[in-house]
Amino acid sequence: MTAPPKVLDLVERFQDQKESYKKGSYKEEQLRIEFINPFFAELGWDVENVKSYAEAYKEVVHEDALKLGAATKAPDYSFRIGGLRKFFVETKKPAVNIKQDTDPAFQLRRYAWSAKLPLSILTDFEEFAVYDCRVKPAKNDPASKARVLYLTFEEYEKRWEEIASVFSREAILKGSFDQYVEKHRGMRGTAEVDKAFLQEIERWRESLARNIALRNDQLTKRELNYAVQKTIDRIIFLRICEDRGIERYGRLMALVSGEQIYKRLFVLFREADDRYNSGIFHFRLETSRPSACDELTPGLAVDDKVLKDILKSLYYPESPYEFSVLPADILGQVYEQFLGKVIRLTLGHRAVVEEKPEVRKAGGVYYTPTYIVDYIVGHTVGELVKDKKPGPLGGVSRLRILDPACGSGSFLLGAYQYLLDWHLKEYSKEPERWTKGKSPRIYQRQGGVWALTIDERKRILLNNIYGVDIDPQAVEVTKLSLLLKVLEGEDEQSVGNQIWLIKQRALPDLGSNIKCGNSLIGPDFYQSRQMSLLDEEEIYRINAFDWDKEFKEIMEVGGFDAVIGNPPYLFITELNQQDKNYFFSKYETAEYRFDVYGLFTELGIKKLIRKEGTLGFIVPHSLLSNNSFKKLRKLLLETTNINEVLDIGPGVFENASNETMIFIVKKAQPNEQTLTSVMRCKPRSFNSPTDHFYIEQVKWLSNYSFSWLVMICPERLDLIHKLKKKKDVFSDFFEINQGLRTGNNKKYLSDTKISDDWFPAVGGKQVGRYSPLPRGLYVYYNPRVLDAPRRRELFDSSEKIVIQEVRNISLKRRLVATYDSEQFFCLQSTNVLNPINSHRIKLHIYFLLGLLNSSTSNYYFLVSFPGNNHIASHQLAQIPVPSPDKARHDQMVSLVETMLDLHEKLAAAKSPQEKTFLERQIQSTDAQIDQLVYELYGLTGEEIKIVEQATAS
Repeated sequence: MTAPPKVLDLVERFQDQKESYKKGSYKEEQLRIEFINPFFAELGWDVENVKSYAEAYKEVVHEDALKLGAATKAPDYSFRIGGLRKFFVETKKPAVNIKQDTDPAFQLRRYAWSAKLPLSILTDFEEFAVYDCRVKPAKNDPASKARVLYLTFEEYEKRWEEIASVFSREAILKGSFDQYVEKHRGMRGTAEVDKAFLQEIERWRESLARNIALRNDQLTKRELNYAVQKTIDRIIFLRICEDRGIERYGRLMALVSGEQIYKRLFVLFREADDRYNSGIFHFRLETSRPSACDELTPGLAVDDKVLKDILKSLYYPESPYEFSVLPADILGQVYEQFLGKVIRLTLGHRAVVEEKPEVRKAGGVYYTPTYIVDYIVGHTVGELVKDKKPGPLGGVSRLRILDPACGSGSFLLGAYQYLLDWHLKEYSKEPERWTKGKSPRIYQRQGGVWALTIDERKRILLNNIYGVDIDPQAVEVTKLSLLLKVLEGEDEQSVGNQIWLIKQRALPDLGSNIKCGNSLIGPDFYQSRQMSLLDEEEIYRINAFDWDKEFKEIMEVGGFDAVIGNPPYLFITELNQQDKNYFFSKYETAEYRFDVYGLFTELGIKKLIRKEGTLGFIVPHSLLSNNSFKKLRKLLLETTNINEVLDIGPGVFENASNETMIFIVKKAQPNEQTLTSVMRCKPRSFNSPTDHFYIEQVKWLSNYSFSWLVMICPERLDLIHKLKKKKDVFSDFFEINQGLRTGNNKKYLSDTKISDDWFPAVGGKQVGRYSPLPRGLYVYYNPRVLDAPRRRELFDSSEKIVIQEVRNISLKRRLVATYDSEQFFCLQSTNVLNPINSHRIKLHIYFLLGLLNSSTSNYYFLVSFPGNNHIASHQLAQIPVPSPDKARHDQMVSLVETMLDLHEKLAAAKSPQEKTFLERQIQSTDAQIDQLVYELYGLTGEEIKIVEQATAS
């Protein structure tokens, strides 16, 4: 690809006038108009917004309108797809030496690193430099640090394809930009901004906690946690406001040069209370404000050294952060991780920061990615605002949106942003109407850009956004994130002007919107218990919440319009006994080994959303078919319209293998024509699902355990029904049980036989298809000490089938079984199938093993039980069994006997040649078994194709 004629013209013009352009008098603004704008237009970008997109969806945002006098300015250009930033471009006048000067490179990298953008461009047209902005910037870095591409304008003609293949609009839409980023991943020094900032504020927490505990020995644990959190929140809020130009730059830094920093810091905090009115700063009693004022932190003693270290780390040259471009969701991700730890006081009143027990059990904190939030918000809130008009009579003002487990506020922030964008788009259609009167809804910023007034942003927030969380620190973080969003895009002058006009302080108090409490436990928790018998810590832990009292006006009119979120995933085994007892008595869908996310779903459907309201959650995959959620699936099928089910699989949460799904329902009585949209897709690929179909919701009511069979489209239902027509199932031929659970593997498992009470054992990892079970593991079998010993005869039987009980759900091969005649004791990661001989027809165990390992049975299980990683015994019991004639029965027995023999030889084989020879024989025999099973079920060629496509690895 050669450079387009327009670019060649630009190159020629720059070459002809190069000397005059390189003079200091040639302005950066001129360069952008004459060269940079047309250059990127040739890369397919709508630089001048010719398409007249709304502000939120402009392809190119010219950030120069946000320059803030002496303070650091924003990047010159932000290039976006669908409103999401992809890269920055920072321009300099040609007099600047981009190849050698360190300041421009540091400036660009600081912007992009803080915005968590992987690549960005520094250019004066004469030079074009691309930087990997995942590398943490430092002031003393040379200009070449993290630079991945450098060329001059003379090279544009020959190297145009190199530029266009990454930075053209088409390349980004095709994924080439992301591929380029991935190719350059892992560069030395890479440190993502969220992880770096998390380390920073965790360091602040450590130092503040230790110092405040030392200097204020009367504080309780809760008071200490509150004081540290509030201090950090207030400093971050004011520092972000400085970089955005809302506060005068450097006010916090100025405190470093004197003594009594905490006392002087409180002067700024009290000024902020007067100016902003938010709950972050609330130090005096005001009848109009719902939240209690802070009487604790003003009287604390904090050493200057601690505060000086924190404040200096927020400014150049020590700070790599540019807070004006730090995305709200990144701040949320940082805080979500931050909230995973809590401060504890020792007996000597020393502060110790440690992971919360529930976080430790879960293996960390998992933040919901922005694309998941955006999808759920778009398909819940987005549907609610369709065909509505803005303003007090338009209907949107009356919408109430709730996250009942809001955490750091990611879903509420997403919903609020959606409503801000929607209102701005609607108001911009009739600007003359909405700029009039005492309470204008929009105003024009520099450059003629329409923006919502602060008063309107406040109104939308207070009218529409509600949240609850059991963690008081999470509640404060949610408020902080939402309040920063209110001020986004403003500067000191615009805030000052608007405050003067509306005669109010800039921010709302969110005490009536974002509340602290246990969404699942109401005041009835205490009805059978005497509160006087519960200690103070237990009452705080329970934190009972009365929805009818706390949101009285909303609940009186039927509830919320939308309930959204990522409810906690907390297994029954992680709950204490009194909570379990309460949940079993309170929630009708709580059964077997339930998970807390199921209770949040029931609460949302039965109590929180109004009739015709909508609920959208991301939850574990187990909702689809796990027996513990049978009642919940039935409740949803019978009382809601299940609009969408998205089976996403693993990979949504960083460093976690959770299988997840999204479901979106409307609280309305379904009928026989109610359709459910079912999509199966990978994370970040919602626009290109691997499978998408519609199914009548009522059909799922006839499934075993009311399972949501997301792998069976209507066209494939006939095949499942055909397989189900067989009279017999596996439970007719076997007693099926999960293996034994020791309760302490370190104590009761050994790799040597210690005494006669130790027996050969096998776990799921040791089970292979038709493979001999290996020796080398022993279990101490004593029913008195084992957690779940099972009956000894299950393991002592002369023959049995052993099958893996845990199997990664992403694997197409779900059923992996083998034969055992050596009396292995099977552990809980296996299922044991013991023959019973009372059935009307007698089938050889080899016949049933071949059937179980066949592609047809695997297909049946794969599509019928998509729920989770466990191969449950009650699910195995449902697999249909055909009735063979004697010839086919004996043929199967012979083939399975051959398979067992081949696998025995393969386990003993030494040479590669022998292994290859045996593997080929195994493949051939396996294919013969599959063909025989197809015949037994009477499958057609088209049906065989469906099975083989679905089970191909």
